[in-house]
Amino acid sequence: MTIHKSQGATFQEVAIGFKSNLTRPLQYVALSRVTSAKGLYILGEYTKPPPPREDDPIFQEMKRLKANSIIPKFAFLHQHNDPNTLQIMYHNVQSLNAHYEDIAADPCKMNSDILLLAETWTIVKDEFELDSFDHYHLVSDLTKRKPSGVSVYIKKDFKYMVENVEKFPNYDTGIHVMVINFKTKVRIAVLYAKPGSSDDDIFDAIDDSLDVNHIDYKTVLAGDFNININTPKGKEFCDIMENIYYLKLRNNPSDSTTIHQTTIDCIFSTNIVRTCGVYESAFSCHLPLYVQVPWEKMKVRTPIPPEDNDRRLECGPDLLDRTGDIEWEEEDGYPM
Repeated sequence: MTIHKSQGATFQEVAIGFKSNLTRPLQYVALSRVTSAKGLYILGEYTKPPPPREDDPIFQEMKRLKANSIIPKFAFLHQHNDPNTLQIMYHNVQSLNAHYEDIAADPCKMNSDILLLAETWTIVKDEFELDSFDHYHLVSDLTKRKPSGVSVYIKKDFKYMVENVEKFPNYDTGIHVMVINFKTKVRIAVLYAKPGSSDDDIFDAIDDSLDVNHIDYKTVLAGDFNININTPKGKEFCDIMENIYYLKLRNNPSDSTTIHQTTIDCIFSTNIVRTCGVYESAFSCHLPLYVQVPWEKMKVRTPIPPEDNDRRLECGPDLLDRTGDIEWEEEDGYPM
């Protein structure tokens, strides 16, 4: 059988007789017919094909590929390691129970500092631990899985910086909020509002959860608001968020966050962010959002205990302050 006639066929064993004029393409066809190297027999002495010409299209393409390396679109999320940047990923996962393993297999999510998850369908007995993360759940119901609930995962490295975790469930309106307050005067919140929730119910939930006790905290709020912000009504909602709560929309409203081409998942913040955008999902009708914000770790003073009558005891009370405020860049129109 000639090499030309063997094209498209597959054999358990192949014996090839090489000739000096056997071109590179013919050698490729001949050598690739066999299913394994054990079944390949070369008759006589193997002769290398002549090198490709400089103008050979395949040779040119190989040169081009070497000169233009392919950089993955979300490499910056996978490679994030800046201690002065907090990487947060939000996602409506449509059941944490069903997609826990999908989340754990995503290197970009696992490399984030905080994961905010909505519509988790969690119940009291659920754990869903992720390596290197502490987790907090606001369940959808005590025993029955329902399309609601939120969860927060925080890297264990940040554990000592967490001031407290506040949960605000409302099983009547179907709006759930969880807030993580950090000792660095930063708070991260995740919200889920069921379809058909009114603007007033959402604003009431924000009033309850983002209270005036932490009004000086830099705030990031992510969630599924079930309001298409790429509409006049959605723009009005965002205007109220900005003018009343000083929370500005950070993701582009023109970038859809669902397979239905709507933008109902949002990230708001009181201060500017380094970057914010839409990520990819292989299992949910909702697309994840990512945001990177300036971050400074808490500064802890550990002075040597003074001796009796030490003049250092006359210092002001600031010596006892073991927390340091973070310094975020300010954006015009937003309060400190």
